[in-house]
Amino acid sequence: MAFSPEVQLLKEVAEYPAITHLRNSSNIKEMREVLKIATQGHADNLTATTLATQNTLPVPPFVFVDDSRGSLHAFYYLGSGLAGHRGFLHGGMFAVLLDECMGRASFALLPNHIGMTVSLDIKYLAPIKLPGIAMIKAVTEKVEGRKAWVDATIESPGGTVVHAQARALFIEPRGAAESMEQMI
Repeated sequence: MAFSPEVQLLKEVAEYPAITHLRNSSNIKEMREVLKIATQGHADNLTATTLATQNTLPVPPFVFVDDSRGSLHAFYYLGSGLAGHRGFLHGGMFAVLLDECMGRASFALLPNHIGMTVSLDIKYLAPIKLPGIAMIKAVTEKVEGRKAWVDATIESPGGTVVHAQARALFIEPRGAAESMEQMI
């Protein structure tokens, strides 16, 4: 049988210690995408299309979201085409994945369910070998009006290695309600 990123990702997700709890919680939604992208914007989405190649992000992530708490777990298969130094994930990809997951974690708690990154502080702790699998955990820590603060980690699937820690501030743009109406 040939190697399959999908099979490898399924195996890692199934072996994650808290997966049973995530799947059995009534508040958790399991998806195969971080963001729902409107049809007209799908072709221009960085992670869903631009980076979704056989050598980069060959399969969609497994995503578990609790919108009532503003939290998210995402499991990504990362291909060798995402390297900075040969065999290791590029630091910019850490930022891309953290930004997307942290934003999504906070959206449900913002008034019009959309936000933009104002700041993203990342502490890089350990490299991620490629190809490989990474788990991102994001939790919205505080919401004040249009502002949401989110903490996150990138970990090995079993949680034994923390590769990065991050904190971000998202702000819902002024006029978001009108913008959302135009998208529907």
